[in-house]
Amino acid sequence: MFGSKGRWYKGNLHMHSVMSDGKLEPDEVRQMYKDAGYDFAALTDHWSLSENLPAKDGFLELSGVEYDTGDMINGKVFHILGIGMDRPAFDETRHDIPVEKIVSGIKECGGIAILAHPAWSVMDPDDISRLDGIAGAEIYNTVSDPNNYNCRRADASLYFDLWADKGYMIPAFAADDSHWYTGEQLQSYIMVKAEALTKDAIFDAIAKGHFYASQGPEFTSITRKDNKVIVRFGGADKILFVSNSVFSINRVQDGSLGIAVYEFTATDKYVRVELLSEDGKIAWSSPIKK
Repeated sequence: MFGSKGRWYKGNLHMHSVMSDGKLEPDEVRQMYKDAGYDFAALTDHWSLSENLPAKDGFLELSGVEYDTGDMINGKVFHILGIGMDRPAFDETRHDIPVEKIVSGIKECGGIAILAHPAWSVMDPDDISRLDGIAGAEIYNTVSDPNNYNCRRADASLYFDLWADKGYMIPAFAADDSHWYTGEQLQSYIMVKAEALTKDAIFDAIAKGHFYASQGPEFTSITRKDNKVIVRFGGADKILFVSNSVFSINRVQDGSLGIAVYEFTATDKYVRVELLSEDGKIAWSSPIKK
């Protein structure tokens, strides 16, 4: 799944500053992630587009913005991240734009669109059909955890199962969505295997599916061979193979060997892989169609 060329880069594509509803200055936020060893990041304030900047001192800054629509009373809530855009797609004073237009507008401005926190938004799973052209969705959004003064809807993995069961193989991202910087920062991220630390190389790798979401455990490779999925990994106590089937004898496997093999069952439509560490950290693959 991850290709044979390139190296791994660590990134966070969802965080906020005082430019919208965050508590830190933009430069403080960027420096925090750079100091923590991240290779790239995007500052995604609401309706305020940050800049694309070339990599400097091993840190790439992608432009970012979070567009939102709906208020949970008069309209469905969608929050869409626009990453890598070369210009704003919409006027900052307009918050009534249909989600389909938000996605297309982001792409027209040179960016990729990512669905943010579908579980936090209490999204109707069937509405994924409205989001044609998204690069993926957040399978985990740290700030939506109750430890961060929020509801227990950080984990959106069930959405990916519901979507995959209907044939939508949505790529899985993870991000912090940092606002308060009281513990939600530096927790959830993506690892991208790209040929260079540039916007074009990162985007190309994401488009090819050469990435995974994590909080610590590491995928080395995921290989499809006939009816089997072979996974090599590190930092995990257990490995889970999640599918639409209600039961599989090989669903939960020991992680101590660093390699696991899963054979699709007769009822599986897809499988996605989760790595679980002893301290509760998780890594997620995107769904793999049977």
